[in-house]
Amino acid sequence: MATEANERLRWSLGRVMAIAGNTFREAVRMKLFLAMTALSIFALASSFLFREFNFGSSELKFIADFGFGGMTVFGSALAIIVTAQLFYGEIEHRTALTLLAKPIFRSEFVLGKFLGTWATVACFLGMMTVCLLLALWWRETGIMAEYPEEFQDGRIVNYGDIFCFAGVQSFRIGILCAVVILFSTYATSALFAMVMGVLIWIVGQLQHIATEAWGAVDSWILKGIYALASYALPNFHLFDVGDRLALGESLSWVLYAKLFVYTLLYASFYLAVAAASFNRREL
Repeated sequence: MATEANERLRWSLGRVMAIAGNTFREAVRMKLFLAMTALSIFALASSFLFREFNFGSSELKFIADFGFGGMTVFGSALAIIVTAQLFYGEIEHRTALTLLAKPIFRSEFVLGKFLGTWATVACFLGMMTVCLLLALWWRETGIMAEYPEEFQDGRIVNYGDIFCFAGVQSFRIGILCAVVILFSTYATSALFAMVMGVLIWIVGQLQHIATEAWGAVDSWILKGIYALASYALPNFHLFDVGDRLALGESLSWVLYAKLFVYTLLYASFYLAVAAASFNRREL
């Protein structure tokens, strides 16, 4: 009956957003979300304790680098764990079966879960951004009061770049959430999906090496393998713009547009494969 009803239905963005909203509410109530938020804020605050060991970089740059690293590491970890638990948890506890018994497409379920988990991690990145902005503003204000001659041209921190970095990291997180959902559609445990998510994150950080090796080898077989790895796996190294922003370099809007399109293409591809895989899965 549910299948016949689905055939008469039209695909609905409203149902997708309803699933996404419910997923977001479930995620923010998780103890893990609160624990990761508290841990990341504590890690950012601890940067003030280590500012004397910044290896020659300026204190403000050190704090910014510390915050950027926290966004990347904690945001990626939260995306992997929350996505695997919320998606596979629906299958494991058979709540997905109850939901899919209603007139709803499985692709709507997949996309809704993706948007909900992505919004959760984006919320986390937003809180981290606010904390980093406050930390930089507070410390810069203190330094300005102590060394006013160094700030005759005004503040030296470009606070808009902090928002830009958070936006770029949300792109990276979007691809990572889509990858974890793909593995969750056929995984036999949430742990498997998490482990594969971590492996893809590591490989994605090193994917640019395969791209460089592609042009350095002479064997067509190796070229084919490297080319497949270059196109099938996301290159997360593209999203590592923290060092450039911390040094005061202004990035063009063209780069942000390219990263957005890159994210859209890879996330769409992985979600399409995930939807096809989930359609064939027996619940």
